[in-house]
Amino acid sequence: MQAKNETCLVTGATGYLGTVLVKTLYEAGYKVISLVLPGDDAGFVSQYSDVRYADVCDAAALEREMAGAQIVVHLAGIIDITAGNRSLIRRVNLGGTHNVAELCRKHGIKMLYCSSVHALPCLPGNEIMTETAAFDPEKVDGEYGKTKAEATMMVLEMTKHGLDAMVFFPSGVIGPYERRVSNIGQMIIDFLCGGLTAYLEGKYNFVDVRDIAQGICGMIEHWAPGESYILSGHVVTVEQMLAAVAKTSGKKMLRTKLPYWFVIGTSYLAEFYYFLLRKKPLITHYSVKVLQSNCNFSNRKAREAFGFASRPVEESLADMTRWIMEHFIVKQGKKYKPRLYAEA
Repeated sequence: MQAKNETCLVTGATGYLGTVLVKTLYEAGYKVISLVLPGDDAGFVSQYSDVRYADVCDAAALEREMAGAQIVVHLAGIIDITAGNRSLIRRVNLGGTHNVAELCRKHGIKMLYCSSVHALPCLPGNEIMTETAAFDPEKVDGEYGKTKAEATMMVLEMTKHGLDAMVFFPSGVIGPYERRVSNIGQMIIDFLCGGLTAYLEGKYNFVDVRDIAQGICGMIEHWAPGESYILSGHVVTVEQMLAAVAKTSGKKMLRTKLPYWFVIGTSYLAEFYYFLLRKKPLITHYSVKVLQSNCNFSNRKAREAFGFASRPVEESLADMTRWIMEHFIVKQGKKYKPRLYAEA
């Protein structure tokens, strides 16, 4: 490992992508600072970074803890596919991003902003979607997508006024190493533990969390102010995803596929059901619509600019399934039961 001259600060460092990125940056030779919410468990990232505590919505604390960083990778945000929490989503995804961008501009720090493909306007049919400079919150669905579109537009506009920044758009994230259950992780847990008896019609574009982390390193090493890149993977159907999980785990594949008209008609009821159970929702009105939308995101620009590569989705799902079996479920007799995250 060859030491780099730059120090990278990662906001949202204890999140799914954050933990993988902190370790990846450390292994690439960077000095890393993990910015963590007060009260969060920073045990894993503390092995690879200097841990500092601040909320991105607190500009004064953020300015204090950003001291010494040459690059900020801004991952912190609220990912929520339900209909609630709008004020919190806006406060963090838009207000927090503005704080980070303003401080980076003020102190001459490079900023790498994590947007989302949900911020991109959806094109009709299976038309290929590429990077764009035109963002309109009214043309995307869901509060998450709208705030990401607004924040992306804000960051790119600030690059015209002194901010040294780049933007990347990951598609759906899969792969191992999550420490808090994601929506896809919850689907795998429910499938393995018998809580999932049918699956939805639909598909989406998924990319491995490890490939996104490597892509971020590539962007840092091939710095191009004002540029943006889609970091996407492969389109996979829900049926193909579950078949891959079944193959890795040895569980039988589900036989019942629910039609779109039935699922969309009961989606709000499903959200309320998961809310009562206090579980991460598998079905929401927004997620059902997403699974029917165009997800043909091109990563060609990233491949040509810095060699971005996305591994086969089968490898990602197999590794993710094994990780979840080891860390999120326990075998009791012949059956699996869910459990809280456990370090191996």
